[in-house]
Amino acid sequence: MQQISSLKPRYDVAIVGAGPAGLTAAMYAARQGLNTAVIAGSIGGQILWAREVENFIGWQPLSGAELIERFREHVGRFDVDCFEGHLVNALVPVADSSFELYSREGLTVLADTVIIATGKAPTRLAIPGEAELIGKGVSYCATCDAAFFVGKPVAVIGPGESAADAALQLTALGASPVTLVNRVAVQAPEAVLARIEADTTIRTLIGAKPLRIEGEDRVEALVVQIGDAEERVAVDGVFVEMGSITADEFAMGLVEINDRGEIVIDKAGATNTPGIYAAGDVTDEFGKQVITAAGQGARAAMAAARDLKRR
Repeated sequence: MQQISSLKPRYDVAIVGAGPAGLTAAMYAARQGLNTAVIAGSIGGQILWAREVENFIGWQPLSGAELIERFREHVGRFDVDCFEGHLVNALVPVADSSFELYSREGLTVLADTVIIATGKAPTRLAIPGEAELIGKGVSYCATCDAAFFVGKPVAVIGPGESAADAALQLTALGASPVTLVNRVAVQAPEAVLARIEADTTIRTLIGAKPLRIEGEDRVEALVVQIGDAEERVAVDGVFVEMGSITADEFAMGLVEINDRGEIVIDKAGATNTPGIYAAGDVTDEFGKQVITAAGQGARAAMAAARDLKRR
């Protein structure tokens, strides 16, 4: 997949986003003979932060960057126009049932169908040490990374059910002890809170404000403020469960969005607007994983190809 400086007058499908969902959609669309464009600020998405990926079937453990490079090489075998370095900020329907996509950088693409695969960005703590230690003990996905912390102390930071679920998942997979940190009492179903209270490996720190994450090559500690005092919690991992932000503002008003800011899709990946599909973490589908995102990208591309043939 090569960076393209010129563009075709019209594409069968324009894919916004180039993480696992977007890249897989591009490969499937091109294989079905569709004129395909990918528009993205950068190639890779959140998986680039992963120090090691061991749950993508068919591959031995490898870094997120290595996995994306293999995705990119695979897509490069097909005729896909890639416009990297472009952030789409407007999606406009035109009279003939096609769409115009505009980027902040001045690109305009005309396409008969659109697949939105922009993913989600986790809400960060914005404290010292966080950015420096992503993939080195700082994680935003317990499902992805809990298995790497068997027998190790970890902290989970977050106010809601996702933080509570992460703490329980970590203990179930052998992390110990698990310190659940939040400024106020965690909001979760009573049954979940009861399980946390009954689990002797989970320590709850309420009224704690995260100040910084310490460590050189790996996470070594989380420092929190409780009242006027600081407490240093020795941990090997910090799981941030503060929610996430979708990157689909350009489609607001065109597609249905749920109360979590996710695009609502049907079983084929179609939105409520004919010709617009979505795939990956930006959707309301369960299971925000690389492998599920890739599958959704393939499904959306196949649905777009089918629907184009019916026009």
